[in-house]
Amino acid sequence: MKKALIALGTIVIILIALVGGLIVAEQRAKASLEADVAEYLDSCAITPDRVDVHGRPYLVYAAQHTADLTYVDLEPAKGTNKDQVLVHHLVDGHADRLTRFITFDYPSGTVRPVKNADDSYTEVAEIDGEEVTFSARTDPSDDGTRLDVLANGRQHARFTLPRTAEVRAVSAGDDGVIVEIEYADPNCR
Repeated sequence: MKKALIALGTIVIILIALVGGLIVAEQRAKASLEADVAEYLDSCAITPDRVDVHGRPYLVYAAQHTADLTYVDLEPAKGTNKDQVLVHHLVDGHADRLTRFITFDYPSGTVRPVKNADDSYTEVAEIDGEEVTFSARTDPSDDGTRLDVLANGRQHARFTLPRTAEVRAVSAGDDGVIVEIEYADPNCR
């Protein structure tokens, strides 16, 4: 009986060590993938506040040098309240797409986003009872791309992007005007 308990205890200790080792290896793989994404973003002149790599098991993705989808939070600039980059399918330092979502503050007043029947956001918000339609456009400039956010066709905000990009969508969300940008070259050349 004593030998059986010793054998069982040994097996349990080995299993705990294996599981613990797997957890540590998984965390190291995640840290490695986050470092790969941070290095890629550095070549794009983007400084992340937080990198969140999605896709498990991290060990498998790290072995393939692939980060399938990564959410990167940036420090919001003046006039914005959220700035997030999505890196799509980063393999060996090359991404399929680089998308950025910048949330601009609303003009002052009482704001209520106007939603579609399916509860999705539109580009319209009611501000102090008046409907305001938001849009955005990009124009090349000497220092990158100028992004203009418009409210009923008038200048609402201006932002400079480091490289060529174009507007994909604009929506009036709960926290502000969300502008989706896609960079022309996801590999930051």
